Amino acid sequence: MLVLCPGAWDKVALETRFDGRYELLYDGERLVESPSLWEGLRFDVFRWVERTAEAWRDQGLTGVVGTGDYPGCMLASLVGERLGLPVPPPEVVVRLSHKYYSRQIQQTWVPEATPDFEPLHPFAGPPRMKRLGYPLFIKPVKGTMSIRARRVNDAREWREAVRFSWRERLEKHLLLRPYQHLLERYTDAQVPAWYFIGETPLAGAQVTVDGFVEGGKAVVMGIVDSVMYPGTISFQRFEYPSVLPESVQARMREVATRLMEGSGFDHACFNVEMFHDAASDRVTVIEVNPRMSYQFADLYERVDGMNTYEAQLALAVGRPVPWRRRAGRDGAVASFVMRRFSDARVARVPSEEELARVKERFPGTVIQVLCAPGERLSEHDQDVGSYRYCIVNLGAPTREELLARYEQVERMLPFTWE
Repeated sequence: MLVLCPGAWDKVALETRFDGRYELLYDGERLVESPSLWEGLRFDVFRWVERTAEAWRDQGLTGVVGTGDYPGCMLASLVGERLGLPVPPPEVVVRLSHKYYSRQIQQTWVPEATPDFEPLHPFAGPPRMKRLGYPLFIKPVKGTMSIRARRVNDAREWREAVRFSWRERLEKHLLLRPYQHLLERYTDAQVPAWYFIGETPLAGAQVTVDGFVEGGKAVVMGIVDSVMYPGTISFQRFEYPSVLPESVQARMREVATRLMEGSGFDHACFNVEMFHDAASDRVTVIEVNPRMSYQFADLYERVDGMNTYEAQLALAVGRPVPWRRRAGRDGAVASFVMRRFSDARVARVPSEEELARVKERFPGTVIQVLCAPGERLSEHDQDVGSYRYCIVNLGAPTREELLARYEQVERMLPFTWE
């Protein structure tokens, strides 16, 4: 099994749980590091794909996976296609990963769940909108972690939202250059990788609908609630199972199934972010991610009894996924995101001994420390207005016990700041 562009979650989950069942091989680690401007200028995505496919062609691979948004899942589909392995069609992955082309697919298959939208040039002054007006919600057509995503109420706020230095513009173009080449091959390329998209502002309870497509048939594994820090659009925790009414969840499952089957996506996990507006009782799609939610993999295992990495690996080798529900040991789980709302330099993070004490107190807890002493939190990719520094995945028999356990974990994980 070839894992392309592995991240921190991949290495921990795969090597501790599946290394004995699959011979796991890794490639492309360098591509998820921060390349120099010169490396970005020289990189040729198609040459890399051809070279990688040839290097692994006669090595007896049974599957190729990539769980990362960019470039992992795209490169896996391209390399897998050249090796004749079960992967989603590259064109579908490329289009679903682009917020404008993805909206076009959504408009075709789930029009009732698609807001009005149009592409916006970020470097040409206030946008000349054809369909929308202020206020609108804007975000890069290819972004991560909600960076630069925000509501704008007028032209002044638009200018603030898209103010880039010349170095930032250059870095953005070089970072997205491989994706732009994919767009030129698989789309009409009328909306470049560095564009923004404007949309009718959405509101309501936010969720992630996780599932997979196997042989053209979509299966929804579950729905995870996205809980924000009060008064912000920064995630506080991702909680499973959802507390939304079952009737709303059923509609979300139907929308996700119709969308993913209609798109042509296959042989892999997906997640679709959605809103439910209680005032209008409307379900809307926020965005589609043609990859698994690696941060939630162990949450599903604790509640449903099956890690979603196991589902992705089975799909990658063409085996049926024996998905089952509520066969796990916990009744409530969450991925908690520790944040500050002001920048700071890291003075101290929890020691290995302190991390071990948390895991001994609450077995199965997953902790990802996202910073190191001496760093500033702003040196890492962050979303609007806050700074992540640690993620804790935790489970409990009930939701009330889950929240009580997390309070204990917070006290057991000392971070200090300069």
